[in-house]
Amino acid sequence: MCCKFRAVFDLKRPAFRVTALLLGLLAGGLAGAQPIPISAWIHDPVIDSVTVSPDGSRLAAVTLGGVNAPPDVTVWRTADMSAQPVRFRPRDVKARAAFWLNEDRLLVIGRQKFDIRTGGRTTKWFREKVYIYDGAGKTGRELFKNKEFVGVGLFNLMPRQPDKVLVEVINREFSADIYELDLNSYNAKRVYRNASDESPIGDINGTIRGKQRIEGGGDDIHIRFSYKHPETGKWEEHHRLYANRREGMAPVAFDMDGRRVYMQDNTGLDKAVIRAYDLIDRTLGDPLFGGGTVEASGVLQASNPADFGEVIGFVGFDEGVVIDYHEPKRRSIQQRLEKALPAGLDHRIASRSDDLTMIVVRSSGPREPGLYHLLVNGSQLVPLGRSFPHLLPEKLADTRFVSYAARDGLEIPGFLTLPQGAEGPLPAVVMPHGGPWARDFLGWDLWAQFLANRGYAVLQPQYRGSEGWGQALWRAGDREWGQKMQDDKDDGARWLVEQGIADKDRVAIYGYSYGGYAAMAASVRPNSPYQCAIAGAGLSELRTFDKITYESPFIREYQNPTIAGLSPIDHVKQVAMPVYLFHGDRDQRVPIEQSRKFANALKRAGKDVKYEEITDLWHSLPWWPQHHLAVLSSLEDYLRNDCGPGGL
Repeated sequence: MCCKFRAVFDLKRPAFRVTALLLGLLAGGLAGAQPIPISAWIHDPVIDSVTVSPDGSRLAAVTLGGVNAPPDVTVWRTADMSAQPVRFRPRDVKARAAFWLNEDRLLVIGRQKFDIRTGGRTTKWFREKVYIYDGAGKTGRELFKNKEFVGVGLFNLMPRQPDKVLVEVINREFSADIYELDLNSYNAKRVYRNASDESPIGDINGTIRGKQRIEGGGDDIHIRFSYKHPETGKWEEHHRLYANRREGMAPVAFDMDGRRVYMQDNTGLDKAVIRAYDLIDRTLGDPLFGGGTVEASGVLQASNPADFGEVIGFVGFDEGVVIDYHEPKRRSIQQRLEKALPAGLDHRIASRSDDLTMIVVRSSGPREPGLYHLLVNGSQLVPLGRSFPHLLPEKLADTRFVSYAARDGLEIPGFLTLPQGAEGPLPAVVMPHGGPWARDFLGWDLWAQFLANRGYAVLQPQYRGSEGWGQALWRAGDREWGQKMQDDKDDGARWLVEQGIADKDRVAIYGYSYGGYAAMAASVRPNSPYQCAIAGAGLSELRTFDKITYESPFIREYQNPTIAGLSPIDHVKQVAMPVYLFHGDRDQRVPIEQSRKFANALKRAGKDVKYEEITDLWHSLPWWPQHHLAVLSSLEDYLRNDCGPGGL
């Protein structure tokens, strides 16, 4: 059976005719050039957000028609992919994602610059806007255009009512109301109204079966979880999650009859597991997934009619993302994809028709930013395209998981990317992630690959305070900003030297967001192992954290008590290396004043500092090509020419 399946998985003889979806785009033959020209790194994805309609008759994607053109939403008929597709784009936003709501309605999400004038001053901002189009790209309708809200999202597709969807609208008090939207008339009616600090929890049908509410204050602040009794329909409290304990249960899915809730639970555990909780008996089952080396994060449920609502697998992560299908058909599909598609990549089902005859597969990995195929009838793979066609895997660098001991003996995981064919000792960049309650994965990383392509070894330390590696590592970062958290990065730099990978006089630190803070902190610490520090959108003074992070009182109490340590701006006189700072002028996550203050303090102290503000750049991805160009070109130039004596 295995061999027969592989025999018909013939990429040279697809099931139907396919022409090049983006013929001639980016023509010019960058293959073989070293380093890869910057133009290959910065453009919008050539093909992205590929989605197939529930009946399998149409395929949609966000595509580029030219390097300097804005993205289109492109729709093909799967019966004849060689036919001229339909292309359209929202009028006033840049499309970044598309998704089929039913056989003839597409949800399109776009982003635009947006300025808010309050208190007599203008604040530079951006916003997401949501549209619905028919499959022909007509009758586009912006959702909730005139509502007073700060966010709109899809709450549930309501698969059993294909002409309706549930939309979540978050108001200025940050409570979420649920509206039922008719996809034919576009009429919306509110079906659930939330109190302040409360949000609903729905099942796969869209039925509200639970709610969570923030209560208390200070050390007592917590989330109270309540659920509808499956038999009486009455609301009952079942459990609480206290901010200062940082462990407990949180719901991730309901079974079909609403009696059991699947919980992510890390109570007394280093890594979370998935358990089933009975709402009638109030009993908690044994772990179903996770623990050990895997941090469990979620449950996969079937949404196709044949096995609607069935739990088909689980999601978690170790070095990378782990998907464990236990439903036989999907497990078989996944196993066959692993055999037929390029080795060393992560192959995921991105979209599928209700009958599973049309499945969009997205492949990615450390050397592949995105590769799309269409699996037809379980036996034929049709290549759809690559998101970045001139970032050829054979020209990019390998990334591998590593670990090293910090000076106090704590084992620090990390990812190491080495230039192709290079032998140490090399110039190196230590690149801490943002967050800090976040982490890196063994997968595509634009900055790591770009730097490796320019000849640098890149270490991404998963320093204490990083999430997803277990509670021991996570909690070890509490109140250690710029202290033991910083030791972990410095110890990573020394490990690179000890391993013969890096030249001790040619190491830099580069980070963004919390990573930017870490780079600032590195610049003021004595006996630093770095020749220079590059900080993007960094936080220079910890005392402002309460004011600039999150509106949620729970998050403030959950994370803020863990934040204490070194404020780089208080120690600028100790800086003994060149420092490069950059910040976007639309950044509302970390205010631009944080970099401005640090730059001005460095200048007053007579230090070697370069500061740039990037026009129209916001904090988080996606960024536009001009943003990537500004960051990558400045990064490359500074490392080569200004990092330490004579450049790195």
